[in-house]
Amino acid sequence: MSAIFPPAKNKIDTLAALEASSLEYTSIFNGYFIDYFAVPKVQSYMPPLVLVVDIANNFAAIPGSGDVPVVFTHTWDIGKFVAVYVQKSTWEKEAYIIGGKVTWNEFIAIAEEAKGTKFTVATDSIEKLSKGEITELPSHQLIYSVFPKPMLQSFFAAFGIFFEEGLFDLKPAHTLNEEFPEIKARTVKEIIDAAWQE
Repeated sequence: MSAIFPPAKNKIDTLAALEASSLEYTSIFNGYFIDYFAVPKVQSYMPPLVLVVDIANNFAAIPGSGDVPVVFTHTWDIGKFVAVYVQKSTWEKEAYIIGGKVTWNEFIAIAEEAKGTKFTVATDSIEKLSKGEITELPSHQLIYSVFPKPMLQSFFAAFGIFFEEGLFDLKPAHTLNEEFPEIKARTVKEIIDAAWQE
């Protein structure tokens, strides 16, 4: 992973250091933040950072087949689970939170239904993604001043590969959703409809 996504090395090194220590810790796995597709219409502290589906511009560029499930969770829902989880007397090494799980093709269909329009859809092959290239989304031009195009392309291309390889298709034996059923994580459709339904 760190070979095509260097920021992952810091996390891998941190986990190795924690494992070698006597500290009790938990790694939280929650998939991809759905916030990015709904701000500012659905409240969040995350900035807009659009990849794959540019809902505002009715455009999408699917990495690979678009048929591999991806877990999406809103940061505020993650916060609710973490707040109760840290009160436990003991922690597991890993904890999972599942907001919703859909494929990118299903995600596009949800967005199209919410907006009542068909999107222009391109496909980025794994070969293209492996070169650090993606189809530019209309919203990308707005952030090149702070996230230069070559960096953004390679960053998002790595995520495209991860999506297609199933790294975001979390399949835990146990989730915090099950452990704390009183907390209801919002689904992809609930978030997208709240932000974009016309």
